[in-house]
Amino acid sequence: MKLYGNPLSPFARKACVIAHAHGIALEQIEILPLSDEGFRKVNPLGKIPALALDDGTVMIDSRVICEYLDQRGGGKFFPEGAERWKALTLQSLGDGVGEAAVMYSILGREEPPPAKYRTRQMAAMLAGMDALEHTPFNDPPLIGEIAVGCALGYIEFRMPELDWKRGRPRLAAWYAQFCEYPAMKATAAKPT
Repeated sequence: MKLYGNPLSPFARKACVIAHAHGIALEQIEILPLSDEGFRKVNPLGKIPALALDDGTVMIDSRVICEYLDQRGGGKFFPEGAERWKALTLQSLGDGVGEAAVMYSILGREEPPPAKYRTRQMAAMLAGMDALEHTPFNDPPLIGEIAVGCALGYIEFRMPELDWKRGRPRLAAWYAQFCEYPAMKATAAKPT
């Protein structure tokens, strides 16, 4: 299997965390989706991640890819019943924080940066993290915790100047502990 993505993407990282936790080997193909038109042959939307199976089937969207990898690995990150909906809702919150962070970063590369839109993305990130400060987390982690951890990891890597931990001691403590999870350590972005 080939995972098309970027090691900095919180969405590609989610898939890598699941794969690593289950011992599933993925060949990783690094893609810069905004500048790689050839990637549209893999995913017509041009968004990462995309997972190409050995039979040629391509799956898109981190939510689909993560659930597929989890099922293939025997399942442990997507619970059943009422717990499933809690885990998926937390995944949506984590993904929303990650999406806002990615958009904030991308918009910052424009000349001049569109302040109005960046302000909106920053507000979404901060409000999401405020909500996460009051969210109960599962141990062992489920898909929701993985999404949140990957989003926070992206923010720490891309926006080291953002003091997101101030005023969010519970979230900061959880994140520090979650970063010790072996699959999180193995998939952490390395400074270049």
